Amino acid sequence: MREMYCITCPTGCKLMVERFGDSVNVEGNICDKGAEFAEAEIYNPTRTLTTTVRTSFPGVPVLPVRTDGEIPKGKIMDAMAALSKVVVGHDLDCGDTVIEDIVGTGVRVIATSDALKRRDRQYAKQKKQSGTGGGSGSPGGSTAGYWEFGAWDSELDFPLEELAEGEDQGVAGKDGALSAEEAARRKQDGRPHIKSKPH
Repeated sequence: MREMYCITCPTGCKLMVERFGDSVNVEGNICDKGAEFAEAEIYNPTRTLTTTVRTSFPGVPVLPVRTDGEIPKGKIMDAMAALSKVVVGHDLDCGDTVIEDIVGTGVRVIATSDALKRRDRQYAKQKKQSGTGGGSGSPGGSTAGYWEFGAWDSELDFPLEELAEGEDQGVAGKDGALSAEEAARRKQDGRPHIKSKPH
């Protein structure tokens, strides 16, 4: 006999579960979801993973994310290891994909905050109020390096000197997340994380 608590709703029924070969006997549940949860916990336990990933923006150093569905409980540590190598390098909105398929589960990892989008709006507002905007150029008129994966916007330019130096970790491009290994290959091929503004 195994004791567990159902986590499918706030009621949190205390379940007594006993396995008989290919069948499971469940007691203590007040609805069918409790029995379904107990059976899944015995044969194939899954969880929704919530965590954070790093970003390349000093003002928003981490971004909250979660799996867009449940993944096998046994793959959670592998998923965490994969997410620890990701650095988001462009603006994401809430619900946007960070990783298309986490550790072969077929489940996406999505952003659960619009902090990076809000950062854009706040930055533009601050520059406008301070009167230091560079017009069609970058803030202050700088044409220094810019992040390769950032969408070009004359009002929302971010000069290299405002970004952390020495970032050789993976970057999340518009087509999904790049691992640290891919970022290293890009650097070796002469495709660094940054590029200069076209004149």
